[in-house]
Amino acid sequence: MTNIIIRPARKDDMIAVYGMIKKLAEFEQMPEQVIINETVLMKDGFETNSPAFSCFVAEIDNTKVIGYAIYYTCYSTWRGKSIFLEDLYVDPEYRKLGAGKKLFLAVAKIAHETSHRLDFHVLAWNPAVTFYKKIGAIDLTSLEDWHTFRMDEDALNKLFQ
Repeated sequence: MTNIIIRPARKDDMIAVYGMIKKLAEFEQMPEQVIINETVLMKDGFETNSPAFSCFVAEIDNTKVIGYAIYYTCYSTWRGKSIFLEDLYVDPEYRKLGAGKKLFLAVAKIAHETSHRLDFHVLAWNPAVTFYKKIGAIDLTSLEDWHTFRMDEDALNKLFQ
């Protein structure tokens, strides 16, 4: 029987988290989009008075980090403080053991205790869509017709040239 614990990430966990971020980017068919590294994660999450993100990790048998959830606080002018779940990932060989659900619930608990909502993005083809709908998440694209836009670094550079 495996023992999976969810705990707040430590600075040294960012090496394992970075490896999984690269695996997630490959799964999402966008590996070229990852431009950070573990040093950036350590700095942004642990070496500042105002961390850019918080992170939980899933650890198996107190020895190996097998998953992570990165989230941060954002703000809704309609609802107030909210939590945005940026990434949730579990190594494929450890899926179906409940680590993903435990990671999600850890972030959801923070949202429940500190804010008014939990937001996250999921690719339409990701099988996790079924899980999120099952636990009560609402697909805003189909319900409210919201569209997510982004201005990447190139677009921002062009805007200010």
